[in-house]
Amino acid sequence: MNPKVECVCIIIFFAVACSAAQNEPSSGEVEVDTKDFACRRQLNYTIRNNLQEPTFEYSIAIRFCRQPFIRIMETAVNKNRNFMFSATYFPKLGYFIDAINGVRGFYNVNKTWWAFLKAPDTMLPVGVSSYYPANRDHIIFNFTQEDYS
Repeated sequence: MNPKVECVCIIIFFAVACSAAQNEPSSGEVEVDTKDFACRRQLNYTIRNNLQEPTFEYSIAIRFCRQPFIRIMETAVNKNRNFMFSATYFPKLGYFIDAINGVRGFYNVNKTWWAFLKAPDTMLPVGVSSYYPANRDHIIFNFTQEDYS
């Protein structure tokens, strides 16, 4: 075989292999071209407290890229101060939401906590550090009290 032809074949093969590798998602994740629609996802985020003063309910629509919900909560605060929250970070577990708008749950005292829900009332099986919302999700933090009966 002619060495020049062999070299051309190798270069073409390498270029095709590199092109195919760049289009393959890594570690089971779906890659999304951010120029396309990734940052045009939108969700509704609601915080609700009907249990104790000060009672409130606020909702906000937020555009987002693929990211954990804790980052979307930060975006909400930057857009509207009614979405203030405090959280504690636990290594290996992530963030735990302690309070929203100054209303703090005290599960050990009165069985209150901030329930993390997907509308209308589905308890999410993971926390704010691990939940990656989908386009058009409606996420709710509802101040909740366990029934004493």
